[in-house]
Order: sequence, then structure tokens, then C-alpha cells
Amino acid sequence: MLSGIIAPTKSEADLVIRQLSEKEEISIQGKYFYKGSLGKNIHAVICICGIGKANAAHGAALLIERFKPNLVYVIGVGGAYPSSGLHIGDIVIAEKEIYGDEGLSSKDGFRTLNEILDVQNEFIMYIPEQLIEQKNKGTFVTVSTCTGTLEKGKEIEKRFNAICENMEGAAIAHICAFSGIPAAEIRGISNIIEDRTAAPLNKADIIKAAENAQRFLLEHIGQACA
Repeated sequence: MLSGIIAPTKSEADLVIRQLSEKEEISIQGKYFYKGSLGKNIHAVICICGIGKANAAHGAALLIERFKPNLVYVIGVGGAYPSSGLHIGDIVIAEKEIYGDEGLSSKDGFRTLNEILDVQNEFIMYIPEQLIEQKNKGTFVTVSTCTGTLEKGKEIEKRFNAICENMEGAAIAHICAFSGIPAAEIRGISNIIEDRTAAPLNKADIIKAAENAQRFLLEHIGQACA
């Protein structure tokens, strides 16, 4: 059994990559893949897909086509919506992924793709048995533009009843759905959505969130294969 792991950046997968034994690094169409073992019976391929929906879909398609994983894990960091009750470093697990800004914005408000074109706009995520009792599960929203105002954050979380946003999850879930492969998503919270400037997020918070997500994944994979 082979597990696929997708992360947007190498810093969001470094701990997992370092745990690989018999590691092989492969470059395909500008994407880097790391193949090896995470313990005695755990075979994995890690894809560094790049940031955003197009990169995520490309990476997921290559991973599935070339390596044929039985299950795909999405890991990385995400921003928590204002009323979620989440804190920096918390682990969140996706129950559903939604394209948050694909649709129509008009004077009457925002309508999603499935409302105007009857196409799939949301995807049910796989939750492994070991994670069913974990807290902080909910709906994730995938966006092209990170939310940087409190007002917009409240609007999106209310529209989708969501707890967390990111820039890749729905695209990966979409590709996995085409292939009939279950996709699970685990993220660490790097920031709480609020009014902010164009300044970068706190680097220490991003590192904490990324490392927490990776440690959680490694612990879970070990339990799944025990």
C-alpha cells in the first residue's frame, strides 16, 4: 500500500522528507517527488506541488498518474476564520473542501459555480478511522486570494460554515475524485483571519503550524500501519 503526501512547499514537508529511508528524489515537469519508507511497512511518495490551485492540481495529477497511491494526504498550513475558536498551531482536519471564489460576484451577492452552472464545487474528504474522534474537524475553503480583512473573513465563514482556508485543498480533492482515490487533509493553523497589511505572516507561526501538521501526520501514519 502506497500513501501519497502533497504539500505546497518543501518547508511544509521537510520533517516528513527527513524521515524517509531509502529515499529517492525525482523531478517530473518541474515538480519534486520524494519516494521512500516511513517505517517498516509504510511506503510513501511526497509531492511538493507549489502554491495555488493550478500547481496543486498539476502535482496531484502527476502523483496519481506516475505513482498510483492508494490514499492521498494533503498537509500544510491554513488560516482560521474569526469565529472558529482555533489558535495558532492547532491541527485541523477537513470534512469537506469547497472552491470559495469560483463563481459569480454580482450586485445580488456571490453565487458558487454549482449554483450557476450545476458543476461540482465541493468535495467530501476522507477521514481515516484513527482521526474520527479528533476535535477541530470541519469545512475548509480553497481560495485564490488569502483573506486579509475581518469583514471578508466573517462573510466567507458564514457562507460556507467553514473553519479554515487554504489555496490548494479543493483542487487536490477534485483530481483525487476523478481518479476514485480518497483524499485526507491535515493542516496547522498559521494565522487567524483579521484586518492585516500586505506584510508577510509571522514566520515563527508558520513554522510552528507546518511542523505540528507534519508531526501529526507522522504519528497518524504510524498508527494506521501498526
